[in-house]
Amino acid sequence: MAREITTHFHHIHHNGDRQRGFTLLELVFTVVIIGIVAAMAAPSFSGLIESNKIKRLATEIEWLLVQAKSEAVMSGENVEVQVVVDGAGTPIWSITLNTISGATSSTTVDVVTLAEVSSDNFSNIELDKTFTSSKLVFDKLNGKPNLAGGYQFNIPTKDKVKVTVNTMTGRIYSCGVDGVVYGYKKCYSK
Repeated sequence: MAREITTHFHHIHHNGDRQRGFTLLELVFTVVIIGIVAAMAAPSFSGLIESNKIKRLATEIEWLLVQAKSEAVMSGENVEVQVVVDGAGTPIWSITLNTISGATSSTTVDVVTLAEVSSDNFSNIELDKTFTSSKLVFDKLNGKPNLAGGYQFNIPTKDKVKVTVNTMTGRIYSCGVDGVVYGYKKCYSK
């Protein structure tokens, strides 16, 4: 019995020397298969990255508007949210949150920027506003906005998402403009 085990290990030891590592052909096939799988997965990853970028922007705009609403009530000053969109067809834009204090006829207005969301962090996303003015003001007494509307944004040729502000309730929410998109429900229509 012991002799059979010794012979078996001797056989493995001598045959193992001839089969170390992989052949060049095996390595080439493995690299080609990994390349094919990666090429098939790449479009899925780019779609996932775009989806996450849109969701992150919706969250940041929502929080900017919630912060404006809270800051207006807490500071006792009107808070202004202003959007600047480059009209040249390029997706360059910024939304800033400013407090406005000292707004009387005899004194100068002191504007302090509290927060900003801009296209610097969201490349290739187009933004448009549905407000009638570029300035949205949150009232210092009740935190309600002076205008109804929202900010619409999308990756070119993709579905639009909108962060909506309601003047009656002061509610701020995100929705899909043309239907359910990126996990957001369809926007209410009037």
